Amino acid sequence: MMEKDYRGPFSRMGEGLLEKYIEDLKKELEGKPDDPDLNFKLGVAYARLKKIEEARQIYKKLKDINPALAKELLDVIYEV
Repeated sequence: MMEKDYRGPFSRMGEGLLEKYIEDLKKELEGKPDDPDLNFKLGVAYARLKKIEEARQIYKKLKDINPALAKELLDVIYEV
């Protein structure tokens, strides 16, 4: 029996919006590379898209900027 793919158009649309959101965050980070909130949001967006390696890179950067947010991001990465 084949497994159904329940990721319909809404899920794909959500992924498209997340990709756009990531691009917007990256542009904002060009001007404020050490902004903890922007980095956190970017890490979460990567995690939601299952881009775990990218999310982990953000985690490593965030660890130096804001350890509390870094821990929160790590929780998000591993609950996904």
